[in-house]
Amino acid sequence: MSVSCAVRPSFADSTSLSVCWARSPEDILKAQKLRAVAFGFCPPETPFDDIPPDCDIFDSYARHLMVTDTRTGHCVGTYRLLDPKGARKAGSFYTETEFDIVALTPFLAHTVELGRSCVHPDYRTGGVIALLWSALARTLIGENIRYLMGCASLDLANPDLDPDRIFSYLRLHGWGDPTLTVTPHRPYPCLLRPTGSERLPNLPPLLKGYLRLGARCIGNPSHDPLFRTADFPVWLPLSSMNGSYARHFFRTGPVLRP
Repeated sequence: MSVSCAVRPSFADSTSLSVCWARSPEDILKAQKLRAVAFGFCPPETPFDDIPPDCDIFDSYARHLMVTDTRTGHCVGTYRLLDPKGARKAGSFYTETEFDIVALTPFLAHTVELGRSCVHPDYRTGGVIALLWSALARTLIGENIRYLMGCASLDLANPDLDPDRIFSYLRLHGWGDPTLTVTPHRPYPCLLRPTGSERLPNLPPLLKGYLRLGARCIGNPSHDPLFRTADFPVWLPLSSMNGSYARHFFRTGPVLRP
C-alpha cells in the first residue's frame, strides 16, 4: 500500500471519525506510523510505505486505542494503555525507563499507564483527543483501575515553551503528594523561578489537559534525548478527577472491549 498520511479533511464532518481498539498487527502498525509522523520523525506528506514506525518493546504488551477517519482508512489519533498485567510481561512500565517509581509500588496493581498519545497534524482541532479520552474513560468503568500515570512531554525545540516557567508553575499549582515523588534517571535541569504572577504559562496541550482533569506532577522532569523532550511524570487518582471533566468523559456510551 502506498498512500500519503497527508489528508486535509473537512473537520465539520466529525461523523467520519470512529474509535476502536487495535485488533491486528496491521492496526498497530498504522498507529506506530502515525506516531512517527506526529512526533516529527518524518514529514506529514511522507507516503505510508516510507514512514519508519515508532515502536518499542512495550507495544506488544499494551492496548492501542485508535481514531480512524472512515473516509480514508487513516489512523489519525492513538493512545497506548499499559496495564499491570502487560507491564509484568514487558518487565516494567515504560515510565520506569525514565523514572524510579518505587514510591508508587503500593498502587501499581490498580494503575494503567497512558503513553504515546498523538494526533495527526491535520486533525488537531480537539475532536480526536476527545474521542480517545471518552473511549478510555468508558472502558475504565468496567475495570478495577483506580490510578492513571504517564509522562507529559515538553518539546525542547519549541521556543514558545519555557521549561523553567512551566516547572515553576507546576511546583506552585500542579505538584502532587510529596510521598509519591518519583526520581528521573536522566534529570533535565529546570530552575525554580517564582515570578509572583498567576498567569498560566504556555503548556504542552497534553500536560494542560492532564492538569485540567486533576492530574498532578510527581517529580522533576526526565530528559529524553531521542525525542528531544523534557518529560514530566503525572499521576491521577480517578477519585480526584475534576468533576466537570469526569461528567464529560464518563458520559453514557458503549464500553469498548479490547
